[in-house]
Amino acid sequence: MGLRAEISVLLLVGATLLVGSAHADERASAAGRYALEIGGVRHGLVRTVESAEKSPSGQPLLVLGAQDISPALGTFVDGFVRGSVAKKELRLTSGAVMRKANDARLFSVKLPALGSGNIADLELAFVAPAVTTQPLLSAKEAPPPSPGARITTFRLGITGMEAIEAPKLDSITLTQKPDGTASTGEIGFEVAAGGAPPFVAWQKASATKSLPRGLDVEYVAVDGSAMIKLRFDRCTLASLKPLGASGTTRITMACGTARGS
Repeated sequence: MGLRAEISVLLLVGATLLVGSAHADERASAAGRYALEIGGVRHGLVRTVESAEKSPSGQPLLVLGAQDISPALGTFVDGFVRGSVAKKELRLTSGAVMRKANDARLFSVKLPALGSGNIADLELAFVAPAVTTQPLLSAKEAPPPSPGARITTFRLGITGMEAIEAPKLDSITLTQKPDGTASTGEIGFEVAAGGAPPFVAWQKASATKSLPRGLDVEYVAVDGSAMIKLRFDRCTLASLKPLGASGTTRITMACGTARGS
């Protein structure tokens, strides 16, 4: 084979490899998102989120946002809440580019605020010692990302209370401690008009003795299925504030550790 013909073959093979890879994740590339793979398992599409925050050890955080929650991603978040601290290889692919982090560990999960018309993104912050970017040359087309669903609403349940009608929920950030337990700050939400009396009674009773309760939070898809379930233990009423003419009341609760429900 002549030199010119040999060069033509090499160029053709290289172009085929790039096109095959681009087709594999063209949906992610077109939307400015990446196909996420954790420990060899595909977890759907995510976007990167700029963040100046660092972990307590000073290591940088790689923050990813997901609108569609695949079953694998929901299971991964549940494992985090239950105490999994495993370090895994993390890959983000888009077109012919791959970003890779070895020994990445999920550090925190930010669950979306709901009821204010905002985009309900789930945010995952990984402690990643280093993230490298490299071309992705593979003739084998990757399988499509796992289908997922979007969080559209939520359900709340408090031990010893009737069902709660709550139109708004603040975002909740869970941070994992070294022992694997997940903690959070105060949890805020609004209850609809007429929903305050049970909380007022709880507040009065708590003035004379400690009455912690359990709080269940479910993040729900449009079909009514619970995508992520959380259980908070040892919750106390931190504040109760009527919001005027609307008749709604803002509630904040301070809770102990969180766990999968």
